Amino acid sequence: LLDLGEGVLLLEFHSPANSLDGEVLAMAEHALQELAQERWLALVIGNQGTHFSAGANLFAMAVAAQQGERDLIEQGTRTFQSLLQRMRANPKPIVAAVHGMALAGGAEVVMGAARVVAAAESYIGLVEAGVGLIPAGSGSKELLRRVLGPVMTTPNADGLPHLQKVFELIALAKVSESAEQAREMGFLGPADRIVMNSEHLLAEAKREALAMVGAGYRPDPAGKVWAAGRDALANLRQMIWSMREAGFASDHDVVVASRLAHVLTGGDLSRPDWVPEEHILELEREAFLALTAEPKTQARMWHMLQHRKPLRN
Repeated sequence: LLDLGEGVLLLEFHSPANSLDGEVLAMAEHALQELAQERWLALVIGNQGTHFSAGANLFAMAVAAQQGERDLIEQGTRTFQSLLQRMRANPKPIVAAVHGMALAGGAEVVMGAARVVAAAESYIGLVEAGVGLIPAGSGSKELLRRVLGPVMTTPNADGLPHLQKVFELIALAKVSESAEQAREMGFLGPADRIVMNSEHLLAEAKREALAMVGAGYRPDPAGKVWAAGRDALANLRQMIWSMREAGFASDHDVVVASRLAHVLTGGDLSRPDWVPEEHILELEREAFLALTAEPKTQARMWHMLQHRKPLRN
């Protein structure tokens, strides 16, 4: 945790591939506590490593899953969700300075920031499906909130194409090929900035944070998320079945995608409705826990660790 000057803090990750583990999250928690002191105006999250963050520490997750440590996994997921929700709600601006890869939990940190300043070459994606999991650090909820929510504020809007977009982004582990494409996908918002020269990234992120302070920054209030309900769930299940029949999805892909569809439609709701964010976060945790107990998910995690490529099982 560093002092960037002019009342701006910098939180850097220092771990292999800047992965997120318990110690990194503890330092992020400390950063929020420090930020609350009157002398600080804003926080930047960034680093000068090769990549912003490759996501959660997969080895620690694989070991916990293999040993059946459900309480540990559940608590870790809940802690990460809470951290990112409090980042979004913080009364002082938090800016993510993104470059290189921001994958899985790294992408969730990006979406948890009040503003993003991204290098043009930023590769952002929720890739958990590749190891038999779904995003559970608020990533599933956040993409719903960003992509589907604005559409459904219009009366009689057809949200299904936008729900399908979110589903495909996560189920197919799509990663943006640039920061501009990340904006189209929903990982960056309309107010987020793209910087062509990555050497200026941290300076621009600091400048953006101070500009937000000067403009009288106020966090977005926690709102509700559109849950499309049973009919939309049936539609997504039809998509999954079609992918399986066409040979594009394995048996375990179907299991993972079905869990994801259940989360994205708000669970077993008889009709579409706006639900509290916590409702989707709870579904995320439940699905994540269930998938970590799956032998084929554990096989995918160990295969990725050993061979650096996904296992199709």
